[in-house]
Amino acid sequence: MFTIRQEQIDAFKPSAVRKFEDDMVDHLKEFAPKRWKTLGEPAVSEVIRFGMNRARMYGFSYRGPVRFYIELMFMFGGYFDTDPQHPWAGAVLKDPKMINQMIRADRLYKEMNNYLGVVSGPEHKFLIEAMKRLSQSKLEDFVVAGTSLDRSILATLQRIYPEKCDYLGKTVLGALIQTGVNLARLYQFTSETGMVLTTVLAFDLGHGFPTDPLYRWIGKELADKTHPNPNARIDELYSKWKIYLDSLRVS
Repeated sequence: MFTIRQEQIDAFKPSAVRKFEDDMVDHLKEFAPKRWKTLGEPAVSEVIRFGMNRARMYGFSYRGPVRFYIELMFMFGGYFDTDPQHPWAGAVLKDPKMINQMIRADRLYKEMNNYLGVVSGPEHKFLIEAMKRLSQSKLEDFVVAGTSLDRSILATLQRIYPEKCDYLGKTVLGALIQTGVNLARLYQFTSETGMVLTTVLAFDLGHGFPTDPLYRWIGKELADKTHPNPNARIDELYSKWKIYLDSLRVS
């Protein structure tokens, strides 16, 4: 059973909301210290406010469920609720028959643990090994001569993180790859490595990474129009992501 506090966050009392934000800043510093350090307190506060608004969409108003929702954002991305990589989350959050927010949060907790058991593994062994392989990979590794790009990306992701790929299945992975290709076109990346980059970022950070407050540095880089050739941003963005990935790695 997921034990959470039922104390309501009063939206009409700014002092109560502020107290919750301050408590969450301290909590997240312990919950995700490496990510907290990378973000910094002002950005963490922004993510908390973003998460409170997202949680409210699903009827979460008690401190416990809202806190848990924000924790899930830190684990799976700010838009985990709509990410095809986390169908378990969307299914619970959008279930019209689950009105009680405490029951919904408890069910969400159970589904999260089921997911982590399969994809992350005992003591996060699968995740740690996948992060190592991902950190050591190059964009060119995802492009195989004589093979279509989507098949090449699919095969490489399968090699890097087989447990997650097996869980998601080819249909979801195909949709994720298409999301990456569409994002590459949106940001005028015309090279295959650009399409690989946006797909890998979606796979690792979540499908909403370009506007996710957890990754403002990516949004800033994508919005940079100073490069006469949009493809020139690919290597710089990839390098920054690798630095970020290494900062979160568990040895």
